[in-house]
Amino acid sequence: MTNLLSNYVPEASVVYCQQLWQQYQFTFQVARPRRTRLGDFRVLPYNRTQITVNANLNPYAFLITYVHEVAHAAVHSQNKSLRRSHIRPHGPVWQTAFQQLMQPILNEDVFPKAILQPLRQYLLKPAATTYANPALVMALRQVDQPQTTNLSANQVMLRDVSEGRVFQFAKKTFIRGTLRRTRVVCKEVSSGRSYAILAHALVEIIIE
Repeated sequence: MTNLLSNYVPEASVVYCQQLWQQYQFTFQVARPRRTRLGDFRVLPYNRTQITVNANLNPYAFLITYVHEVAHAAVHSQNKSLRRSHIRPHGPVWQTAFQQLMQPILNEDVFPKAILQPLRQYLLKPAATTYANPALVMALRQVDQPQTTNLSANQVMLRDVSEGRVFQFAKKTFIRGTLRRTRVVCKEVSSGRSYAILAHALVEIIIE
């Protein structure tokens, strides 16, 4: 596990990540890139648990996502007697667990100052995804390597797509609508349904 983690997270955080794995005893897998999620936590049969994190994340995004999912494992471990439906997935209980688990690595030995500042702001009230915090998203993307982003020539952030333009996201085709705070209301072409997509999501422009 240590050797695996050392390939993906900042060196100064490897031991801590290993300790979290030992404490919560989950199965860990590095997953191929997924457009709809950066990582996930699952409860498997016989109360076993599993965490996956996308392989294409830069070390700092990988670490944040890893701890995000470990926070789900911590909440599950501490509340096994309760039905999962009684605890909101990213509600106050998870938020507190995530904040506490991030605290030991919230320093410049692990994160560059440019990421640390928006990360601390995000952690005041963490959301279901880092995409909900534009400043943190931009800071993390500044350290992305070309080989980790896998962007095509037509991929841009949704916020930079002009209104009325057609684009693809999560294998569906949409028409870009109006911006509402951190999300853009878009219409799916095939169904006519409206979706609120994060403004900093990467989408692919369709060349007509």
